[in-house]
Amino acid sequence: MLSNRRKKFNRMNVFATLMISYILVLLIPLSIGGGLYSQVEGIMIENANNANSALIEQVKQVVDGRLEEMGQLARHIYTHPQLPSLLRHPSPLAGKQSYDFIQFKDELERFSSISTFISDFYVYFHNSDTVLTPAMKTNSRLFYSNIYGYEQMSYEQWLETLQEGQFNRFLPSASIGQGISQRNVVTYIQSLPLGERTAPAGALVFLINEQEIQQLMAEIIKANNGALFIKDATGQVLLRTGDPGIELAEDAAKQKNTMTVSTLSLQSGWEYISVVPNDVFWDKVNIVKMKAFSMLILCLVAGGFVCSLMSYRAYRPVKEIIQSIGSRKPHEEKQYLDEYDYIKSSVIHSMEKHQELEGQLLKQTPVIRTNFLIRLLKGYVEWDQLTPETLTFMGISFPHPYFGIILIRLDDASGFRRGDTESEWALIRFVAGKISEEMTSLPSYSVEMDKHTIAVITNLPLEHSRQEYYEWAERLNSILEERFRTLTTLAVSEVHTGAHSIPTGLKECTKALDYSIFANHKSVLLYEEVKNTKGVYYNFPLETEVKLINATKSGDAAKAIEVIRNLYTSNFEGNQLTPELGKLLFSNLISTLFKLLNTLSLQYEDIFGQTRSPMSKLWEVGSIEELYQDVVAMYEQVCMHVNTHRGDPAILMLERMKTYINEQYANPMLSLAYMAEQFQITPQYLSTFFKKNAGVTLTDYLAQVRLKHAKALLRNDDHTIAAIAMKVGYSSDIGFTRMFKKYEGITPGRYKEMHKS
Repeated sequence: MLSNRRKKFNRMNVFATLMISYILVLLIPLSIGGGLYSQVEGIMIENANNANSALIEQVKQVVDGRLEEMGQLARHIYTHPQLPSLLRHPSPLAGKQSYDFIQFKDELERFSSISTFISDFYVYFHNSDTVLTPAMKTNSRLFYSNIYGYEQMSYEQWLETLQEGQFNRFLPSASIGQGISQRNVVTYIQSLPLGERTAPAGALVFLINEQEIQQLMAEIIKANNGALFIKDATGQVLLRTGDPGIELAEDAAKQKNTMTVSTLSLQSGWEYISVVPNDVFWDKVNIVKMKAFSMLILCLVAGGFVCSLMSYRAYRPVKEIIQSIGSRKPHEEKQYLDEYDYIKSSVIHSMEKHQELEGQLLKQTPVIRTNFLIRLLKGYVEWDQLTPETLTFMGISFPHPYFGIILIRLDDASGFRRGDTESEWALIRFVAGKISEEMTSLPSYSVEMDKHTIAVITNLPLEHSRQEYYEWAERLNSILEERFRTLTTLAVSEVHTGAHSIPTGLKECTKALDYSIFANHKSVLLYEEVKNTKGVYYNFPLETEVKLINATKSGDAAKAIEVIRNLYTSNFEGNQLTPELGKLLFSNLISTLFKLLNTLSLQYEDIFGQTRSPMSKLWEVGSIEELYQDVVAMYEQVCMHVNTHRGDPAILMLERMKTYINEQYANPMLSLAYMAEQFQITPQYLSTFFKKNAGVTLTDYLAQVRLKHAKALLRNDDHTIAAIAMKVGYSSDIGFTRMFKKYEGITPGRYKEMHKS
């Protein structure tokens, strides 16, 4: 089996492909992580610099605020109105001058508590060698030696500094004072008067408390373990804090082995510089890098294991499918790219076979469906096995609970058909069936029962009324007659519940169709209207038969017709007979006629000629009315024959009229008015005379003559219906067809087919 697989799949198998795919997927996030790993150092340096910048920016803003407070205090002092005169007082001071200095000292004392940022301040007066502080007045030497002397500066250097022109000058942090009062301060010097730089008369000195600034910078030192330097505008370092081993290079940007961050105050000109040794920072970075590298290695190991596990799990179903296909598929020598190609080929082959079977089955579906619908109508279906799946297979759906059946009988399709071939009949049956299915949105299915009959099963919802169902049948009949020029008779069953009632509906339609002979050419027959008919006998007493025979023997056509009419009325009005009994009644009337002919020693052919047997016409006629008219005409003709042989003038006139009709029947203009003009009598008199002596109306007699000639022509296959209509005096085949069906009970086309068969 393994050798066969290696032979069959000549490229990398699916397992290896899956393994490589999973590894590539794993490497995508690892590659991204590696890229991020390479940027960790830069990101952390940037974050550290941003943090230091934020801290020293905060220190800068606080110090700038304090320096602004100090500036405001300086402006109050050097703009004091007493200051110019005090600067001019020479030494030694007189009493009044000494008092002026004492007053100015009191003024300074008011400003001594303005800011904690300033440790102390004093004013030096050069001409009088006087130093004023908020607390005392003394000379410069006593002040320097006992109060605020500098460790790194002698008295002479200090005095020379005060006597030089200074403008907003800061001295680096230095220790001043003695004993417990000793502290580090940053010294601010401003020569007086303001703006004098060549020969100042004095100086204003502020001693800035270094401890205040150190406290502000303590957080920065604690965070980065480095050093923080503050330079003034001239670049000299005013103070520093932090690691004493860190030195600041002249160019902070070239600081080696350190991370340097600085910010410059535009207000004071001071520059704040944070210097952090690289070792302090990189220790943290290396810890993070090591953790990241360890996680990367762990992800590679764990990811490789998971990739192999997932590849195996994904490949196992493929392997099982291949084994399953291989066990059922015959051996073949074809080479495949890989397992997927093999599966794809097998699936396509199976789908092609499936489609081939579906195609063959689809061709048989109409036959299967037709067979099923016929069995359904006849009740040959096992109802418990009639499942929705079975119906769906045949394209049938019965979603609603109610059913109705319609039988369509194609009486005359000559207006639609081009010929009398089976294919033409199949076409009109197909059209009628499709129209019945598509005329409504309800599920409807048609099936051909025989050459002239189509059954339609309609599935009706609960809310669909019976009247709507009947109106739909009327519309169907109208469309077939008007658009397709096909005369039909529709039998409509009642509405029943459940598919098992479909055979009952067919029986109802068949019964309704039988009553078409009573319907007086009604095209839509409802079983609801004929279901209550219960007649089991007809009324034709012997006395009536005797009256009929006597009236006919005497040639009294009016009397004979009256007897037949009374017999017709008593049997068919109010107490309708079944179709079978109705035909049997007229059969007896014809039998009576034959009895009469026998009594008169006459033959049927002597009076009626070589026409079809009246008994055969009896079973082909379309309605009871047509049967009635045929029987009446037969008795009238016998009465006429009897009267002819008696030589009555009225009979002679009647014979002239009949002869004229027999000669002019093909004239489309022939009518009651036309003949009255020809015989120079009124139409009313002609109508009354003809009816009285012939027993039928002139219109009916004309129709009978035309009908006789039409039948002869219909038996000749060379004539079409339209041509025959023209030959017997009708301008259109529609009027001819209606007349023919009225008197014969069937359409001309049907008569022609019956004669042919």
